Amino acid sequence: MLTWTELLRRQFDHDRAAGRTAARWLDTSHGLIVWEHIVRRDVDLRPVLLPSGLGARAQRSWELLHAYRIPVRVLADDSSPEVRSFARWAAEFGRWLDQGGWLDPAQASLTVGPPATDAPVEFVGFDRWTPAQAAFVERMSAQGVPVTVRPAVPGDGTLEAQVVECNDFDAELATAARWAAQRLQERPDERLALIVPELARVRARVRRALDRVLVPGTALTGGPAPESTAYELAAARPLLERPVVSAAFDWLAACITPPELSAASALLRGAHDGAAISESYARAELDVRLRKSGVPKAGLDYLAREAREHGCPVTATQLQAAAVRARTWAGSRLPSLWAAEFFELLRAVGWPGPDPGSAEHQAVQRLQSLLGEFGASDDVAGPLRVSAAFAQLRDLATATAFEPQEIEAPLLVIDPDTALGMHFDAIWVCGLDAARWPPPANPDPFLPREWQARQGVPGATAESSEQQARRTLRRLLAAAATALCSVPRFEDEAPLLPSALVAELPRLEAVPLWPGAQASSAQFDARPALDTLIDGSLPAFARHEVVTGGARLLELQGACPFRAAVELRLGGVELENPAAGIAASERGRLAHAVLQAFWDEVREQSALLAMSADQRAAIVRTQVQSALAPLRATADEVGTSLLDLEERWLEARALELLQQDAERAPFTVEFVEERRVIDVGGVQTRIVLDRVDRLADGTYAVIDYKTGASANPAAWMGERPELPQLPLYVRAIGPDQVSAVAFGVVCRGSTEYRGFARDGAVFPQLRPFDAGKAPFRDYASWGDLLQAWNRRLELLAQEHAQGDARLAPNPTRACRYCHLPGVCRSAQALLEVEEGDDAAG
Repeated sequence: MLTWTELLRRQFDHDRAAGRTAARWLDTSHGLIVWEHIVRRDVDLRPVLLPSGLGARAQRSWELLHAYRIPVRVLADDSSPEVRSFARWAAEFGRWLDQGGWLDPAQASLTVGPPATDAPVEFVGFDRWTPAQAAFVERMSAQGVPVTVRPAVPGDGTLEAQVVECNDFDAELATAARWAAQRLQERPDERLALIVPELARVRARVRRALDRVLVPGTALTGGPAPESTAYELAAARPLLERPVVSAAFDWLAACITPPELSAASALLRGAHDGAAISESYARAELDVRLRKSGVPKAGLDYLAREAREHGCPVTATQLQAAAVRARTWAGSRLPSLWAAEFFELLRAVGWPGPDPGSAEHQAVQRLQSLLGEFGASDDVAGPLRVSAAFAQLRDLATATAFEPQEIEAPLLVIDPDTALGMHFDAIWVCGLDAARWPPPANPDPFLPREWQARQGVPGATAESSEQQARRTLRRLLAAAATALCSVPRFEDEAPLLPSALVAELPRLEAVPLWPGAQASSAQFDARPALDTLIDGSLPAFARHEVVTGGARLLELQGACPFRAAVELRLGGVELENPAAGIAASERGRLAHAVLQAFWDEVREQSALLAMSADQRAAIVRTQVQSALAPLRATADEVGTSLLDLEERWLEARALELLQQDAERAPFTVEFVEERRVIDVGGVQTRIVLDRVDRLADGTYAVIDYKTGASANPAAWMGERPELPQLPLYVRAIGPDQVSAVAFGVVCRGSTEYRGFARDGAVFPQLRPFDAGKAPFRDYASWGDLLQAWNRRLELLAQEHAQGDARLAPNPTRACRYCHLPGVCRSAQALLEVEEGDDAAG
């Protein structure tokens, strides 16, 4: 039994052995290399969007062009930029074939001779012939070859099936899974199929839905199961998407170009090299160090040195071996040599790691065979530099569909086109609504539309899409003795209509289903009785013990005691996430440093007012340049450009805030970045006062710099204040000595002071206290407000000191931006509910 392409290749080999042709057969994967090369070399791609991946699309169009006998000459006559671009590529590809004496499989049916045999040839599963296929079969018959064509579907009778209406797509999947479970319970030897249109796109969604019914344990653990013997999911994805294959390309990429810090972090966290398991903990700690270092690019030698110095000797050896081999990758080489180099590199780093599972082992074998295919392309690709060789191999891995062979299961989940020609005991076809079945017309963008319609290219017109969908559905329903079709009524609350192809089929009101909505319900109901312990506390601190956290301790405790305990006592901090440019935290540090340096030098508002605008700008420019100097010392070209932008931004914002200071009532800067230890709630913690100004009446204004525009004084006013830094600074100075509290907001378009003052005279830019207006109505006086802040801080600090680690009292706000869903399932469940609500409406 042969596929159509295998039949042509066999006849080509016979022709070549008999001396009837001197051409060379071009494998499809090698043809893809040529197409990608032609497309990337096109200097006139401006009219065409997204050139990445166009080679594979162009190769498919070339195959359609010849399969449906569309003349190549008509391409140049079309006015669309896509077709004219393809005309250039096709002409160049044709010249390349002629010069090298290659025969492309798309042209083979027109050139190879029919089988010279009297043995009969039977064609099975062809419900429609392309013009090229029909011409080849006619040539076979004309030369006396006995040809039999077995119809894909006997006769053209009416469809034999019943329709089940479901609420939506998820309900379709759940109902189909329960139908399959019930049927297999009664007839365990049957072979069932669930047909899902666009299965590759909705693969994860389908697996989750089926696992909840057919793999009950996942309903309790949150699933989905990585593999299942209850059903087989036949939805091939690109080989490159398999984690073990992606890891191989990550290692190769790191050897070609020094990896960005994020890519280096991915290597260390990867699971597919020789030290991934044995040094996993040490590598996690090394990853944290690298994230904190902020080094923009981490070459292999640097990574090897860091690994050796921080407890990862095997990883260091792998990295050093990779670096040594990569240094020899200069100049151009043939693909066969690059394939050998890539294989040896992966072997040197211990890829694919110890004991790969069955699916991983199959993916490894497929990548190794793909390396062999790439290595056999010397005559096609010619000498390549390493970056080009890597890009071509990556393109092949992207274009290669791969699905591991799993244990054969009684239920096969498959897409419609792949299921054609297969036979089952019973079949269920999902998604038969009018919006998707038949699908809308989808003509090939690189071929003239009128020629596609004339030659009958599938999907070129609405009529051909309808005809193709009708043939596909007839073949699917004829593939089993029992056939069911399901139609969703809604999609995201939008009503759907049944497809016209099933409008006349009888409706099935009652489907035999597995008894429960989830098979896990019985399992859960039969669970053993468990002891329940709710322990929301950690050991208390000793009285007046110095604790970490400072003002953030109270901020976290107010939002969520559990998060405060995990971050500050258990070390569960969020990992740094390096990115191009200046991080928000770094920008805040720079603003603090510049303003600290300025007021360390100037101190008096009178001195500020005595300066000219140029003098003020010169001092600020000097302080900004000094603050950025350490960053410039390690910045690359892109980083230097970003720092130039940051320098202009920081200088402008500092001058804007200084202008605000110039317009205030007289003051003297008393403290800048003052470090103190403060006792609150029975424990001591360290704080840094950004700035404290002594006012004309001898009282103080407390200032906290913020580089975000969202800083809002209302965050001080709740029983659990959201931003307690300034109330804590008031406590450090003494509430009876403070008459103004302010955020110094350093932000484009919003640089200003925001806060509260005892009266309008001490700090005119701030909102004066007025017991008759919000938000001050609950307080009799300014002193009463500051004492209320002090009391709330005491309560929060006492909670933390006593080990209070309860979950957030207001989870809607506290959990949304929390980084701890991995250890706080309550937060995770809350967010999942909210996401579901959003999706529904």
